Amino acid sequence: MRGEISSGRHSKRHPLDWYVDEFWCADQLALALDNFFIEEAEGLAVWDPCCGMGNTLLAAHDRGFVTYGSDLVENVAYANFGSGAPMLFEPRNFLEMCAAPAPCSIICNPPYSYVKGIAEAFARHALTLSSRRVCILMPSKWLASQARYQLFNDHPPQAVLHLCQRPSMPPGDLIAAMGKRAFSGGMTDYCWIVWDVKRPTAPGHTRTIWLPPLHRNSEILSLEEVL
Repeated sequence: MRGEISSGRHSKRHPLDWYVDEFWCADQLALALDNFFIEEAEGLAVWDPCCGMGNTLLAAHDRGFVTYGSDLVENVAYANFGSGAPMLFEPRNFLEMCAAPAPCSIICNPPYSYVKGIAEAFARHALTLSSRRVCILMPSKWLASQARYQLFNDHPPQAVLHLCQRPSMPPGDLIAAMGKRAFSGGMTDYCWIVWDVKRPTAPGHTRTIWLPPLHRNSEILSLEEVL
């Protein structure tokens, strides 16, 4: 059985919502953000405050950015980062942090439900600490909720990028035991929710964009081209 956040009983889920996104999720985001050209132009780092193994940071790291990771527990797969720009980790509780480790954009797959309202708390806190963009990877159903109405009313996203290919999200502590089943096909729809804190989006102006299946990545347009 695959252990995604929307599948299985609560008692069988990871106690800290440690679910590992596939590398391509952040890579598709990077392509839609024109390989983080804004971050490059402004000399910004990329920070994932709930980085787990570090998969979400690899898209920025592989494009030459300084990347920062933090989390409650250190589980970073440092071997995936190889040479080049450093990946800097510090064990921290994001919601207790008063400042980012450096001027940065924040990109993450936040905890979803082990504490009620924690995903929204992450989004709101990220919007106060980011120098430029906040991008969070969430199940698409998270968009449709009375509980999130106030968040999106207070802070309309710049864009919602729907992943048309479903990623697998296995629990990090079971990946080795699950073997090939760990990333053998997703069961849940996900999307990137993107904010630009320097260019707030007016209510009603959020763009909805569909990111294609992986074999059609060449069709991804830069977000700047479609705004």
